[in-house]
Amino acid sequence: MLNKLLPKGISGSVALFILTLVVIIHVVLTYAFIEKNRSVLRQANRDEIIQKIVNAIHLVEATPALNRSNAIAAMADPDLKVTLTPEPAFELQFTEISFWAISKALHSHLESFAISIRLDDNLWLNLNATVYYHFLSTQIILISLEAIVFGAILFAAWSIHRFTRPLKEFKHAAEQLGMDLHAKPMVIYGPSIVQETAKAMNTMQQKIQDLVKDRTLMLAAISHDLRTPITRLKLRAQFIEDHELYPKMVADLDEMESLISQTLTFAREEHTTEKKIKLDLCSFIELMCDEMFDVGYKVNFQSSEKHIPFYGRPIALKRTFSNLINNAIKYGSCANVNISVKSKKNIIITIEDEGPGIPEKELKNVLQPFYRADPSRSRDTGGTGLGLSVAQDIIQFHGGKISLKNLRPKGLEVSVIFPVLSERATLT
Repeated sequence: MLNKLLPKGISGSVALFILTLVVIIHVVLTYAFIEKNRSVLRQANRDEIIQKIVNAIHLVEATPALNRSNAIAAMADPDLKVTLTPEPAFELQFTEISFWAISKALHSHLESFAISIRLDDNLWLNLNATVYYHFLSTQIILISLEAIVFGAILFAAWSIHRFTRPLKEFKHAAEQLGMDLHAKPMVIYGPSIVQETAKAMNTMQQKIQDLVKDRTLMLAAISHDLRTPITRLKLRAQFIEDHELYPKMVADLDEMESLISQTLTFAREEHTTEKKIKLDLCSFIELMCDEMFDVGYKVNFQSSEKHIPFYGRPIALKRTFSNLINNAIKYGSCANVNISVKSKKNIIITIEDEGPGIPEKELKNVLQPFYRADPSRSRDTGGTGLGLSVAQDIIQFHGGKISLKNLRPKGLEVSVIFPVLSERATLT
């Protein structure tokens, strides 16, 4: 339960640590300060009360016996009550006046400020003092200390936020870069070390873009150079009189040309300029399934949702799901497509077929470029080993992931998971 309440982020953890440390130090210092001031104030008030008692005794002693009642009545001190009685009123008693003894006794009995002293006329002078501790000055100091601590906490929170906020942007930028090499560069701001890190991030992004661009240009040049000799070979093949050799040679040349085109398309996929638009993913995939069903393919579509808002590149998404559904039809005789939303966080799209599936050890490898699982996926069926790899790149560009698993007793399931549209969006 406690772990759920604790902050998970760096900013919250550091802020909680500093706040806890400041509060502990503040409580300890405040307690020590109050106790110290309480002790000082008590001693000062006691000294003042003892002095008042001694002064009152001195005044009564110096006053004639007949006028002592008037002198006592004239004492207007709310902290000291003085009376004359035939018997002593308090336990602390003195049979003779000794200012030194009285002062010493009062200091020795710090909690007792009530004494009785016998006068010459056999009357007892009773003095009862009340001590009040005034902490107004202490309260002012404590309020000032509270203000300083509150200001320190605000400054610490601002400092932590200033340093940790760019970390969230670094995380977001890294995620975007993993999906789209042409994502917007990071904004340079904040402390110097943060600015230097942001510049390094932008430089790395630019170098990756240049590297991919150079690779694409190289493949384009190779493709262009290879098309010419392939065309010449096709023309020369026309003169082959062997009716068995001619179609085999032309088929090999067509396959070479297809491989070159597919490779160039795969390389250019990362440089597409197609913009993301808002679309209804449910209707989008349902329309594709209906079109395939209309031309005679065994395609079944089901969805637990009527509308699923989504931002994506429609041409790229159509290419991806067309490839996955066509694979299911080609190798599994049918495609069962299902769309659902799990916990309002993930869009789950599954495509199941009734084919032989893929050997378990090959499930991860088939997503690699130019890899074909044997014997169900082979060049004899026209594949180049790039379809699933291109689909995986497009899915990852949209923030999703793809996985494959075999069904029992037969069949293959391809699962595509996309994050639900984060912002509130309505389809028009």
